[in-house]
Formats: sequence, C-alpha cells, structure tokens
Amino acid sequence: MATTITIAIFYYFFLLVVLFFMLYSFFNIYHLIRFGFLSFANVLVVILYVALATFFIIFTFNQLATVDWNYILVDLSDTNPWSGL
Repeated sequence: MATTITIAIFYYFFLLVVLFFMLYSFFNIYHLIRFGFLSFANVLVVILYVALATFFIIFTFNQLATVDWNYILVDLSDTNPWSGL
C-alpha cells in the first residue's frame, strides 16, 4: 500500500484559512452595517473592504490553479522497519 502526502495538504489548510477569513469578514461587515453610523465613509469602507478582499481571494485562487498539487511531499510507501530482516 503506497502512502504518500502531497502538497495538497497546504491547499486544504489555505482553504480553511480563507473560510475563517470569510466568516470573520461577514461578522465584521454585519456589525459595521448594523451598529455603525450610516455615512458615506462607512459605506465606502465596507465597499472598499469587500472589493479588495474579493480581488485578493480571486487573484490567489488563480495563482494556485497553476500549481501541480499532486507533487509528493512525503513518501511513506517503504517505511516498514522489518523489511530488511
């Protein structure tokens, strides 16, 4: 049985970080809209934050799409300590 760990583990960790970032962002945007003053500056900050966050997430996913995620990081297929006996 071939057991390998690919670099896709970093991709899954990144997806988890993006998920937490999005949850945190929705929480903050809700509180900015619900409890903040309705002013041009508040609306501008919310729109700018959403636009920049969306841009950086899309840009990052486009860059990560070019990576070969099947590259083997650790190969544990021949780690039987009893095979040499």
